Amino acid sequence: MLRDLARVLVPVECAGCGRPDEPWCEECRAPWWEEPLRCESGAPRLDGDAWLPVWSCAELDGRVHGTVAAWKDRDRRDLDAGMCAAVARACGTLAPVLAACARDGPAASIAVVPCPARAAHTRRRGADLPGMLARAAAAGLREAGVAADPERALIAAAGGHGSRGAGDRARWRSGTPRARPARLPLAAPRPALLVDDVITTGATLARSARALTGVGLTPVAALVLASAPGYTEGSAPR
Repeated sequence: MLRDLARVLVPVECAGCGRPDEPWCEECRAPWWEEPLRCESGAPRLDGDAWLPVWSCAELDGRVHGTVAAWKDRDRRDLDAGMCAAVARACGTLAPVLAACARDGPAASIAVVPCPARAAHTRRRGADLPGMLARAAAAGLREAGVAADPERALIAAAGGHGSRGAGDRARWRSGTPRARPARLPLAAPRPALLVDDVITTGATLARSARALTGVGLTPVAALVLASAPGYTEGSAPR
């Protein structure tokens, strides 16, 4: 009776499809158990010195889009554990290829760097979502036997705007991340895995990759929760 009363006062619906009385149904959970997808080919801003191999946990469409939107913009903090688990699983799958990427760069453990979230967004959501994902990614790599630690190396530049609803040019120009060198051991370069929630044009990852190179970190790959449809190149890690 108390459970039914609680559902009347605070209705529960699936984050992905809106099905009533289920916070996250099995059908909407299923895509997050698939193999990670290689997805950088559709991101026009990831070119030149900012090119990176990028993997995503799922394609940003349908049920996945609904889940990510609820997690980011509708205060569904009950999804935090599921999103972090998806990233950790992906890192477990990708651990051998990420370790190989790191071996091609500086010989050190991997720094898992979140793309910077704006302070206003973090306050509104009550959580630093990229930071949360980076911690989960580092834990997933360590569980798979790859030395990794989360490293808050970037902050969002002041004066920009979010990318939602912005065109390609506006998204590229806004939200430029800059480095926080005081937190980094500049004398000991380390390979870095960039982590973000979604990839659209690749502007955020490109800006972040360029910002890292000046503060002792070498970006070798990136992982995102979801990639826009059409960006993926198949599920096999390579």
